[in-house]
This record gives sequence, structure tokens and C-alpha cells, in this order.
Amino acid sequence: MPGLGHRLYPGEDPRARALFDMLARVPRAAEALAAAQDVVAATARHASLHANVDLALSVLSVATGMPVEAGETIFAVARTAGWIAHALEEYEERPMRMRPSGQYLSLIHI
Repeated sequence: MPGLGHRLYPGEDPRARALFDMLARVPRAAEALAAAQDVVAATARHASLHANVDLALSVLSVATGMPVEAGETIFAVARTAGWIAHALEEYEERPMRMRPSGQYLSLIHI
């Protein structure tokens, strides 16, 4: 279900929790946040799914009047920042990259 559950976070998505906590301090977000909490509560009666960052981004988008596709853009920018952070961390450590070897065979017979 979009906005609920995440394969890496079987429990609560910490990214969603952090964003929901920030949104709880934004008066304009109250209505969208309440709606999201209702969805999570209704779902919990039928399945063990928790809110994920997508649901939190949708609340942020609605609360701030962003266009519908803004959540995807915010997620992409955040993902890029995460990749950069990982790269910077790797520069500080001994290289641990695995370089598998391969054997290539031509399947074309002339």
C-alpha cells in the first residue's frame, strides 16, 4: 500500500517519524497530519503496516500547498544527499569494494 510499510523498516520508518514530529509543530499541517494518522490507525486494524516516508512527504506536500509531484522531487533530492554522505564516509575508510571477476563468452558464431 503506498505510504505504508517498508521492506527495510518492518516497524516504524524513522524518516517518517522524524518528519511527522516536525510537521506536528506546523499548524497548517494539522489537518493533513490527522488524516494520515487516521489512515495508519485504520490500516493497523487489518495489517501490520506502519507509515513510511512517502506518507510523511505527502503530508508535507499537502500542508505546504506543493504540487502533487513535489514529494517525488523532495525524495530524489534527499536520496542524492544520502548518496553523497555515503560517498564521503567511504573516502574516510579503507577501500572495501568488491571487484568480481568475470569471464565473457561470445555467443555470436560467424
